[in-house]
Amino acid sequence: MSEQVSEKADRVASIDVLRGLAMFLILSTQIGGAPIFKTFVNLFGPEFVKATAHQFSWTVPGVNLMNVAQSIFIFVVGLVIPFSLGKRLTQTDRRKTYLHIVRRSLILFVLGTIAGGHLLSLKLDTFYFYNNVLEYISIGYLVCSLLVLNTREKTQWFVTGGVLLLVWAIWGLIPAPGWTGDRFSTEMNIGIYLDRLLLGPHGHPFKGYWSASLNTISQIGNMMLGVLMGHIIFSSRDKTAKSKMLFACGFGMILVGWLWSWLYPSLRMYMTSSYVLEACGLATVLLAFLHWIVDIRGYSKWAFFFIVFGANSIAIYMMAHLFKFNLVGTVFVGGLCSHLSPAVGDFIQAVAAMAVMWLIMYYMYCKKTFLKI
Repeated sequence: MSEQVSEKADRVASIDVLRGLAMFLILSTQIGGAPIFKTFVNLFGPEFVKATAHQFSWTVPGVNLMNVAQSIFIFVVGLVIPFSLGKRLTQTDRRKTYLHIVRRSLILFVLGTIAGGHLLSLKLDTFYFYNNVLEYISIGYLVCSLLVLNTREKTQWFVTGGVLLLVWAIWGLIPAPGWTGDRFSTEMNIGIYLDRLLLGPHGHPFKGYWSASLNTISQIGNMMLGVLMGHIIFSSRDKTAKSKMLFACGFGMILVGWLWSWLYPSLRMYMTSSYVLEACGLATVLLAFLHWIVDIRGYSKWAFFFIVFGANSIAIYMMAHLFKFNLVGTVFVGGLCSHLSPAVGDFIQAVAAMAVMWLIMYYMYCKKTFLKI
């Protein structure tokens, strides 16, 4: 999913922690059968569930617990591109570097069709060609890597701004042909129209609540913001100066995204540019805090749980899509849960599923088995 930095001297531990945190959030809210946050909320009764429902929805405006993890994860993929490509160019020539980029992008795309597109079912009627975050990462990594290799940092800032403005212009200025309703309607909008035109029945299964076509452009902007922050954290600046710059950039993105959302809604399901700025701003603030607490102050023992997930992110992501770890967890806690209330039992089963996933990753971590592409 992203290059793992192997040399201790070059390693930025805060990036490993942020990657692992993003993966933990994905596993806790979306895949793998370990919905820890949702089951934890249920412990406090229906009123609390109702009050926190907005944290577990794809469709509510703004950033929430459910929708921000993938944006942070894609941000981290971009974050390491300047370092990983720079390092590769010191070890091989540009032609081989380009071949590596293309090969990696193709593998990620195929893995995406396996994880979310039901490729292995070999049934055309249930196959989704463009349906998973890995496919977004595939296209985004290809585009962002080519930009990093062939343009200067200043140009990359302009390109990123242009991408976000392009997405805004498409949503705001180009209505779906024949549609006169709300431009963000789940019945029809320019995103749905383009998906039907370009992808047909093999686009995204959540009809009306996603736009694979336009989201791809937004995800490139999302990843490019990670690239730009990567230029900062891998620069020769003093560590404290890096942290301050990251804090400033992060809060600046959040502010601009929030102000923009008054005119241009911050919607995760359509990856609007205002949402991208808010989500990447939050990712940058988290990175700045982690950089200060882990890399500068040296407090890293508490983060080992997340580092284990971050070190093998692609492995656990694919495993969580292909296996239901809640069934494995039930083997160990099913008897206990049968004596507890449903809410408590569900929470314990979710924790058990997460524990099984983490222990598998911990075993691979101890054996120094890291799945890379």
